[in-house]
Amino acid sequence: MAMLKNLSALTILLAITIALLPRATFATVGIPDCAKGVTGDCGFRFFKIIVLGDTSAPTDECCQQLVKAGKNCHNQFVESIVSSRKPIRGTISDVYRRSNEMWNNCSATSSVSPPEPAH
Repeated sequence: MAMLKNLSALTILLAITIALLPRATFATVGIPDCAKGVTGDCGFRFFKIIVLGDTSAPTDECCQQLVKAGKNCHNQFVESIVSSRKPIRGTISDVYRRSNEMWNNCSATSSVSPPEPAH
């Protein structure tokens, strides 16, 4: 019985660790100041799609936040990921490809206009 309790506790600890690990990884990447309007949940979705190769699409709300932050901000986020040397799925080219695909899909479907480029 004691062994079963220990196994249950270990399973719960392992599940919590697995659930929190990607969020901790996202937090250490470095979020650009321009992304302050992007929620943590949306930022984590973007991270999973761009870095981990998750094939799910971001929600409409997340796309609106991304487009509102702008392409330049999105590119800064991707550059911070690449320069952090965190483990990625595939190659750096895959990261850029997934990043561009996500931006293109969000900007095409979002009802929000991106900010004007700074001159």
